[in-house]
Amino acid sequence: VYEVVFPLDDIDGTLRSSDCNYGNDPTNAGDIAGKDSYIPHVSEGIDVEARNEFLCQASDNNGGNDLLEPQTAIIHAMALNADDAELVRAAGAKVIWSPRTNIDLYGNTAPVTLYHTMGIPIALGTDWTVSGSMNLLRELKCADEFNDRNLGGFFTDYEMWRMVTGMGAVTAHMGELIGSLGPGKVADIAIFNGATNADYR
Repeated sequence: VYEVVFPLDDIDGTLRSSDCNYGNDPTNAGDIAGKDSYIPHVSEGIDVEARNEFLCQASDNNGGNDLLEPQTAIIHAMALNADDAELVRAAGAKVIWSPRTNIDLYGNTAPVTLYHTMGIPIALGTDWTVSGSMNLLRELKCADEFNDRNLGGFFTDYEMWRMVTGMGAVTAHMGELIGSLGPGKVADIAIFNGATNADYR
């Protein structure tokens, strides 16, 4: 797994709205070639500058680097519109949703109903503990509450469960080892009282 927090080499806080002149050593196609999983933090925010971060990693235009590949799983992806999402879908890339930190810092989160409707795989992740959840179960609770209060229950219990099991494994390119129970896989089992919450609840 190749995770990059500042793929644009913009750790100094550089913000751009229409070009890709960030740092001197941004992640490029050669850096991710041959990697099983590339997980960058991209488009964390709700403004034009956050969207520009995505655009600079979705094509070679304006000095950008096209890093949308099947092994790419974007953490955040908040400021994307439908055209941007189509680029993600067409590339076979994925999204890692971190609602708690997004809402705490920006008052909004990624357009996950759009992504789901378009068939973009979504996993759930905690981001970091400063503004995010302390563990994945807490992040799942946040996502569940957001789904109920703000999305009208758009995601089913099964779909939410998949975000923290099978889809998490898929985004990290580890589906052959983890994410579901099967012969030869690493077992990670939790048992709940089905009389309290039935099925995937």
